[in-house]
Amino acid sequence: MKYLLILSIIVCTSCKTVKDAPQALEKSKIEQNQAEGEIIERTHEVMEIKAEIGRNEFSQNNGVQIIKSKLDGNILSMKIGYSGGCSKHEFKVIGNPMISKSLPPIRSVELVHISNGDSCREYIEQELRIDLSELAYKKELGSTIKLQFAKIEAPIMYTYSTN
Repeated sequence: MKYLLILSIIVCTSCKTVKDAPQALEKSKIEQNQAEGEIIERTHEVMEIKAEIGRNEFSQNNGVQIIKSKLDGNILSMKIGYSGGCSKHEFKVIGNPMISKSLPPIRSVELVHISNGDSCREYIEQELRIDLSELAYKKELGSTIKLQFAKIEAPIMYTYSTN
């Protein structure tokens, strides 16, 4: 009887341990990946930006990957990826004040990534919604300009609209 009682206690405690094992294993796996410096992926909220014309005077401009982009009226939706995760990142879209004399005119544009000294290695994917209306050649309906982003091979043909 004594042995039966000991055996039942062992079985009951081992069942609880086995039930909790997958969660504990998954948690330790994540902690191990973070400790080994692997890249952890997570998405973040959409960020609204208004493009501006000027010169890039930001000395801190860390790498950002442009994954895809889509133009809808005056709004350019851009999915980007970058490393960080420990502090808030900022983005600016700055168009060169000089426009090439071609038809249609071409404006160089830069997506500026300000990481604020964040040296963490989490991979962040985020959507930027950029209002391009300030980059228009003329703020007249139908005015067209090519926007040449520094990290996109093909220029984006942008036609100013009033909506």
